[in-house]
Amino acid sequence: MAQPRRSSMGPFPVPRPTNPGDGNQVDANAKARQVRWSDEMDGLLINSLVEQVLSGHKRTDNGFTSFQVAKAIERVSNGCGVAVSDKNVRARLKTLKKEHTEVRQLLNMSGFGLDPETGRIVADQVAWDEFIKGKPEFGKWRTKLCPRYDEMETIFGNDAATGDRAVSGFDDFSPMNGM
Repeated sequence: MAQPRRSSMGPFPVPRPTNPGDGNQVDANAKARQVRWSDEMDGLLINSLVEQVLSGHKRTDNGFTSFQVAKAIERVSNGCGVAVSDKNVRARLKTLKKEHTEVRQLLNMSGFGLDPETGRIVADQVAWDEFIKGKPEFGKWRTKLCPRYDEMETIFGNDAATGDRAVSGFDDFSPMNGM
């Protein structure tokens, strides 16, 4: 049974998770367990979401629906035997979306490409040096791989703002200009 713990903030007990192996349940309100995602887990998660998108279950404006996340949780849990929570999946999706956006930005730059065999971003030394001068956080992509970029493009491809439709206050939308 969980032992109440006194908080330094007040006299009320704070529930402590118990060990699930001893027959007791972990407190549902306890902090979510961190999960280290393997390549296999990422593959199962991404494939599950690609299937959802291709079957017509598009993402909503706020991200993935509970149904889509539940299907992904089921796929990862059954495929790897690792229990993941809704919170774990949503956190991983946030990371994957950020990585996709960074790779997409690199691929839109002149001189950068993606090796389809390895998932490595390829560019000549001058292009890398010039780009990293302005954005040093992208240096990780010299060695980091993105082997599932095409699948991530299926999932996140319509989300990234590219600026293609950006307008300024000086743009003329009058019928005389043909816009």
